[in-house]
Amino acid sequence: MLFAAEWGDLSQVLTASFAAKYGDAAAVFVGALLALWVVAGLAIVGGRALLRVVPLDWVRRAAAIAFGTIAIITALEAGDVL
Repeated sequence: MLFAAEWGDLSQVLTASFAAKYGDAAAVFVGALLALWVVAGLAIVGGRALLRVVPLDWVRRAAAIAFGTIAIITALEAGDVL
């Protein structure tokens, strides 16, 4: 699932170009994997810290508003309204 979600992502394109440039796919794979783990760990730690200050209900509402806004903008752009 992660592969499908990240397909075409600029970080994946950069990782592929590093593998091609340096010719050491294993080292690039390990570096990319460690970077993904670090980012995920930071998200976990940051999320836990945020929940100590902000109620979960507010976080859910903010996420709903953000994703709803993105959906509307995407729909408008797809229809050439924007």
